[in-house]
Amino acid sequence: MKTWEPRRLAPPAGHYAYAVQTGNLVYLSGVLPDLARGSDFAVQFGTCFERIEAILAEGGLDLSHLVQCTVYLSDITLWDEFNRLYRERLGAHRCARTVVPVGALHFGALIEVQAVAEAIPSTAA
Repeated sequence: MKTWEPRRLAPPAGHYAYAVQTGNLVYLSGVLPDLARGSDFAVQFGTCFERIEAILAEGGLDLSHLVQCTVYLSDITLWDEFNRLYRERLGAHRCARTVVPVGALHFGALIEVQAVAEAIPSTAA
């Protein structure tokens, strides 16, 4: 098991790793948006996925390596906007996905995303 701690992000505020890899699977902890950059949902979505991309980049991965995504929305009325932004961000790539309306999220965030990605197998001996 290996933990991923992206250099591009500040250390986690709690007792967790940004991601943990076991075998070829990488489990990302719940990712919140950068609330300092705005409270608008589109901004929060964008900063949340920027953080996900930074975590994935640590292992040479990108969004096309996602195999599963669980999305927590503070309000189900955000679903249509979320789905549009998600489709734009991921393009043709489609992974398994669950969207869960949960009410209030930590720090007043409107979105939190947990994901699983498939790592690139090492060819080094």
